[in-house]
Amino acid sequence: MRTYSNNKGTASRIQACFLLRGSSQQLPLSSEDMAFATRMYREAVIWRKRIDHALSRYVRQSLETLDADVLCSLRIGAVQLLILSTPAHAAVSATVEAHSRHKTRGLVNAVLRKIAGHREKDDLPLHVKYSHPEALVSRWISRFGESETEKLLIWNNQPPPLGGYAFGRIPEDSLPGAYLDRYRILERHGAFQPPEEFYVQDESSAMVGQGMASLPGETVLEVGAAPGGKTAHLNGTGLIISLDKKRRRMRRWLENRDRMNWNSCFPVAADCARLPFRKEFDKVIVDAPCTNTGVYRRRFDARWNWTPRLEQGLILIQRKMLHDSARAVKPGGVLVYSTCSIEPAENSEVVRHFEERNTIFERIPFPGPESLITSGGFLSIFPPDAGLDGLFAASWVRKN
Repeated sequence: MRTYSNNKGTASRIQACFLLRGSSQQLPLSSEDMAFATRMYREAVIWRKRIDHALSRYVRQSLETLDADVLCSLRIGAVQLLILSTPAHAAVSATVEAHSRHKTRGLVNAVLRKIAGHREKDDLPLHVKYSHPEALVSRWISRFGESETEKLLIWNNQPPPLGGYAFGRIPEDSLPGAYLDRYRILERHGAFQPPEEFYVQDESSAMVGQGMASLPGETVLEVGAAPGGKTAHLNGTGLIISLDKKRRRMRRWLENRDRMNWNSCFPVAADCARLPFRKEFDKVIVDAPCTNTGVYRRRFDARWNWTPRLEQGLILIQRKMLHDSARAVKPGGVLVYSTCSIEPAENSEVVRHFEERNTIFERIPFPGPESLITSGGFLSIFPPDAGLDGLFAASWVRKN
């Protein structure tokens, strides 16, 4: 077995490469070294387009044709040099030492030495400068303008604070959130263990959960429940049936239930199109899968999954989930639809499509801060303006 010296941070670079390749292998690192490895990995994923734009100047062949280990080492080295401002001698030597294949160490060394002297142009296109899909950035510029789009891109690349909603005792030495009394921001240090009855989430998610909980209804069907971010707020408001069709996700929901003592919530692994029971509910909540464009700050790898085709497929799923779930709302009951997208096609357009085909539902304002509620009654959060992750929520009452 090969052994590694960590005198120059070699093991941290090896661990970062493991993470970047999707490996679950973990080296026995100190908390400080693991934190550095995790940061290199996160930043290499976020800044991939900008990194690759620089690397392509010094690699003769297409980056996609490189050996996976070579490309991984080049990205980990380049992110230290271009983004993290790691001293060049440390970034190059430790990354070359960490590279697992002796035959290609010369290539990694030569390219990274050139990157160390690389000077980026001041007029890089926004999608390269802030490392996002080009088509998505073009769309945002058309909708928001270049200045607002740049603010959004900067927001997406920032590390999020560690915060959550305190259902029990408010943690000491925590800072208050912007909108909710019991939302708290915690200090990051070492291996984090959530305080008792504390659910880690962005304040916008807590805001949606609190809004859902405040709407009337003692029997609740929660569709798309896992891993439990909204369930945490619904618990205690009545009988909650928490449904998700993916068993793997429901296992995480069960872990959270046991930790948080959700005594009034019961899990069901099923598809909302084929509910395993005949019952109408006072309140039905649809937390739909989406492109995650509102939460790129937290789901930093999700941007690279975005394509128009992915969005179109998700819109069809969103429409069907909302239509199927609406059948479970009793007369006089409430229906809620939410996503963590900022795209109108997944939000207001899905609402319009639903209302054109379901006239027995009357839209009502979603409960939330007045400054974040649109004239149509939607909760709609644009991250740079609100200082929160982007989310959307709409609500209706079913006519008697």
